[in-house]
Amino acid sequence: MKFLLVPLLIIGMFLSFAAALVAMLFFTQTVKTPQELVDIVLGNKDSADVFEEFRLREDRLAELAVLTEEYRERYEAMTAQATAEAESLAKAGILLEEKKQDLEKKQAELGGQTDSASQRDGVERLKQLAKFYDKIKAQRAAEILQRDGQLSDTTVANLMMMLQPQQMAKIMGSMDAEFAARITKVMKELPGN
Repeated sequence: MKFLLVPLLIIGMFLSFAAALVAMLFFTQTVKTPQELVDIVLGNKDSADVFEEFRLREDRLAELAVLTEEYRERYEAMTAQATAEAESLAKAGILLEEKKQDLEKKQAELGGQTDSASQRDGVERLKQLAKFYDKIKAQRAAEILQRDGQLSDTTVANLMMMLQPQQMAKIMGSMDAEFAARITKVMKELPGN
């Protein structure tokens, strides 16, 4: 009989400890349904997945660092795209302005006089372009402005006069020295200077 009581005692203790464990799991709301208990027992649930308040601060910081890196990459991509679009708009605007000036010159050669309204329109278009050039990087703006055959020196000089002084200085500093000197000379000869 002794030999039978010892295994029964061991099994009874195991069952009472298991019952106490199950009761604690439900009491602490670690599990809320019998199905969750079955999932834990069968190993269907990740036992390392603990409540948010029990997670280590380092784990949260690691997650925030990953999220920060993702946002930084998205920001850089969006900034690069916005810069490229602003440069593209500035290039298109400059080309459009140059073509407009060419048309006005041809009209003047053919005997038509450019009226003050078209001159005002030209000045307005240059002001819009100046807003774009105030926003893009100075090195890139200098590259665009000093391309051969795209803009006349007078157009570049007028545009430079409409920029913010700091941006104008940065762009002039990024230009080829000979081109910058030529533009400076044209700027000096512009009316109103």
